[in-house]
Amino acid sequence: MKQLIILLSVMLFSFSSYAQPSTDAVCMPVEVAKQVAADLIVGDSAKAMLALTEKELDLSKEKLEYKDSLILTAKLKEINLTDQVRNERTQKEAYVSLYNDAKKQYADLTKTYKRYRTKKTFTDVLFITGITALTGLLIFK
Repeated sequence: MKQLIILLSVMLFSFSSYAQPSTDAVCMPVEVAKQVAADLIVGDSAKAMLALTEKELDLSKEKLEYKDSLILTAKLKEINLTDQVRNERTQKEAYVSLYNDAKKQYADLTKTYKRYRTKKTFTDVLFITGITALTGLLIFK
């Protein structure tokens, strides 16, 4: 049994010694290696440019959102000012209408007062004339 174990261990060691060694190096011509290295460098710089471009795009989006918010604010202010102007015009028209109505009422009241004053004067003259006539009749009788 001892001999079998020794035989097996010798065989296992011998198989590993006859195996092909692994290498990390790749054999290729120098020009191809230079081209591969150049392509790797260009690829790395392209990745870096892509990252920068993405950051720039994000900044552009933020800037656009800020400008959109400014535009929205300006439009809201414009709508607010338009409403204020419309309200002021409506208020002015209402004041003008009230003023014109007041002028008409004043003119009507003035006419009514003149008629009243004329009637009162006429009534006073008739009253005084009547009293004078009655006093004269009473005195001369």
